[in-house]
Amino acid sequence: MITAPEISRSLFGAWLLARFDRNGAYLFDNTQEAFWRSFWAAFIAFPAFAILLLLRSVHVEIGVGPFWALVIQGTGYVIGWVAFPYLMFYVAVLTGKDKFYCRYIAAYNWAIILQITLMLGITALTASGLVPQALGVLLMAGTVIAIFAYQGFIAHAALEVPAMGAVGIVVLDLIVSLILQSWTDRLLAGQAVLAG
Repeated sequence: MITAPEISRSLFGAWLLARFDRNGAYLFDNTQEAFWRSFWAAFIAFPAFAILLLLRSVHVEIGVGPFWALVIQGTGYVIGWVAFPYLMFYVAVLTGKDKFYCRYIAAYNWAIILQITLMLGITALTASGLVPQALGVLLMAGTVIAIFAYQGFIAHAALEVPAMGAVGIVVLDLIVSLILQSWTDRLLAGQAVLAG
């Protein structure tokens, strides 16, 4: 079970990393226990994710009933939390960075809370109509770029990879996310995932 002080310390570490302060990486223990406890972030982030999902659902074609939509989205959420850490284990081993793997995933997982919260705020702002559509598009693009930079810095600071390695990790994460989103959208539309 995770404690409130550990949650606070982890979120503070993620916040420091968001400010491009590499000292944030040292607030995450490089242990298997810290690795597994970092997945509590999935539960903490879920309410914001659910609201974000509702705001974005107007742009997704739903061809299945409410129950199956919940199953598909729930399954996608869980897979999204485990797919990238799973792949990164092998990347870390192949690149000789496995000694920092637990610390990196802990930092990566807790940082997702900040990313989802930021995306929710920007999405809610653009959906509210309080800003012109063109400005909303620019804000969203800027947010995505900032998140990519944040993810890259986490890899650089916590996994101790060079800048180009961090870029490669961000690209891998993006590819995994796009594949999972594509599959989720196809299933929600009532289509087969592997159809042409």
